Amino acid sequence: MGEPTTDRTEMWKAVKWTMILLVALLVAVGVFKAWQIATAPARAVSEAAGSVKSGASAVLNRLDVPIIKQRRFDKVANRAFSVLNTLEEAPAEGVKARGFRLTNFRGAEDRVCEMSHDFGAGAVPVFVAADNAAHEAAKAVASDADRLIRIVIVSPEETLGLYVEFDEDSGHWGLGWRPSSIKKPYPDSWAEAPVTDILGRVAKFCPPSL
Repeated sequence: MGEPTTDRTEMWKAVKWTMILLVALLVAVGVFKAWQIATAPARAVSEAAGSVKSGASAVLNRLDVPIIKQRRFDKVANRAFSVLNTLEEAPAEGVKARGFRLTNFRGAEDRVCEMSHDFGAGAVPVFVAADNAAHEAAKAVASDADRLIRIVIVSPEETLGLYVEFDEDSGHWGLGWRPSSIKKPYPDSWAEAPVTDILGRVAKFCPPSL
């Protein structure tokens, strides 16, 4: 008579553990669903932030200009930066000129090179300056970093802004459009040649101070 009782006890134990596992599974599913509901806003924000970051990267990629003749570009950019970094300070005259420099050449410390350049439809004013303030701060800690040149081309129809910046990781100078020129009417392939010419003429039009 003892064996049936043992079998029945084992059966109830199996049923009990099955029920426990089923309840635990239901609780786990409920907790997961609750977590999904509770974290939905945060996940939505995170996904939106990722989308914005991806969009920003796409914009930045559109601003970068691939350099074909890198060796020549590096040479003229190095020379131009050296000249611009040692220009004598020449404060702008007039409210309009001061506002133009404040908008386009913050950090140049009034060392702005002015010239003209013919892009094929007649000469237009071109302004070139280095971000001397940032470079001076780098030199204070024995670094040759933060080398940046800003170029602004002014024509009757539009004002285009470009920048030339040294990349310490690659050891080369890069070229890009300023964000304000993202809707420029020219392809990236247009920019390298005229900018190289402009940089090469900096020493002639704005020789460094002795």
